[in-house]
Amino acid sequence: MIERIYGLYKRLPDWFGRGVIIPFVATRLAFFLVAWLALHLFRLPITFPEPWQIEADGNRHASMTLSNDTHPFVNVWSRWDAGWYLDIAKSGYVYQPGSPSRIAFFPLYPLLIRITHAIFHLPQADHWFLVTGLFVSNGCLIGALIYFYKLLTIDFDESIAARANLYLLVFPTSFFLSAVYAESLFLVLTLGAFFYARTDRWIAACILAALATLCRSQGVLIALPLFFEYLQQRNFNIRQVRWNLLAFALIPTALTTFALYLDAKFGSWHIMFDAQQAWGRRLMWPWDTLSWVLRHSPPLTAEHHQWLDLSFLGLLLVTAAIGLSFLRPSYSLYGWLSAFFLCSWGMLGSVPRFDLVVFPLFIVMAVLGARSHAFHAAYLSVSSMMAALFMILYSQWNWVA
Repeated sequence: MIERIYGLYKRLPDWFGRGVIIPFVATRLAFFLVAWLALHLFRLPITFPEPWQIEADGNRHASMTLSNDTHPFVNVWSRWDAGWYLDIAKSGYVYQPGSPSRIAFFPLYPLLIRITHAIFHLPQADHWFLVTGLFVSNGCLIGALIYFYKLLTIDFDESIAARANLYLLVFPTSFFLSAVYAESLFLVLTLGAFFYARTDRWIAACILAALATLCRSQGVLIALPLFFEYLQQRNFNIRQVRWNLLAFALIPTALTTFALYLDAKFGSWHIMFDAQQAWGRRLMWPWDTLSWVLRHSPPLTAEHHQWLDLSFLGLLLVTAAIGLSFLRPSYSLYGWLSAFFLCSWGMLGSVPRFDLVVFPLFIVMAVLGARSHAFHAAYLSVSSMMAALFMILYSQWNWVA
C-alpha cells in the first residue's frame, strides 16, 4: 500500500509535491500533534461558556472537561463556529431575533458538507458530519494551494509561488483552513476566480466569484477587482469589451438569490445583517471603528484581543502599501478593499482569521522573504510559534479569531 502511494506521488509534477503536498501534510500534522500533546500535557481554562465535544456515541454533548482520547482528531478541529456549520448542515436555518443565529453564516459551506455527506451515505451522527467538514475544508485547501501556485507563476518564478504557499500554511491562524470553517472554501473560490480572470476565462471566473458570495459576505468584494482586471486586459478600451462582460451579473445574482431565500423563509432579507448584531457587529465607517478601538480597547486578556486584532490589521495595511509597487493592480485593489471591509463592522474581532483569505498579503511577504533571508527566518520562526500557541488555544475552547 505504501509503495503504491509512493508510486502515485512520484508521478505527480515536481512543483505539486514541493509546493503543495509536502508543506500541506507537514503543517497539518504539526498542528494536530501540538493540539494533541497539549490536551495530554496541560489544560487551559475554558473561556467559552457552552463548550461541547463529540463523545463516544458519535454525537455532540456539552462538556466542561475535554477528552484526551475520544475522537481527538475530530474534536480538536471542531470548536466555536464549527457548531454553527454543523447545525446548518444537519437541519438548515432558523432565526431567533436578538440572539446569535445561524443566519449570520452563509450557506455554501454547510450545503457542500450536507451534499458530500449524502453522496457517501454516511451515518447521521454529528461525528460524521464533522468528518465530512474536515474532508471538504482540506480538499479545498489543497485546491487553493494549487490555484495560488499557478496564479503566482503567471507573474513570478516558481520559488516565489512555493514560498507564498509555505507562508500561508504557517500563518498564525492557518489552522482555520483545515478546521470546520469556511475559510478554505472561500480561498479556493477567490484564487480560482482570479486565476481564470488572469487567463481570460471570464465565465469560469465569474461563476467562482458568484459562489464566493454564497460562502462569505466578503465575497462581494471580488467583483470590483475582477472588473478592473477585465478592463485592464482590454487597455480600458470600451471597443474591446465583449459579451462575456455579462458574466459579471452572476455575482450580484448569487447574493440576491440568498437574500430572496431569507425573505421568503423569514419575511426579511436584511436579517443577514441583523443577525450580526448579536456578535456586536454593525456596519459603520472604518475610521469610526478604528477610533473606537484605539480609545476603548481593554488590555489583552482571554476574552479581549482587540490589540492583537489591530496588529493583524496593521500587517494587512502595511503589506498592501508595500504591494502597490509591484503587485498586479487588481490584487492591490482586492487587498485594500478587504482591509476597508474588515474595518467596517464596528469591531476587529476576527481579523487574524480573515487575513487568511487576503492572498495578496502572502504574495508581498513571499517577495520580501525572497529578498531577505533575515525576513524569511524571522517570519517562519515567529509565525510558527504563534501558530502553535493559537492552535492550542483554539483546541481547548479559547478564543483566537
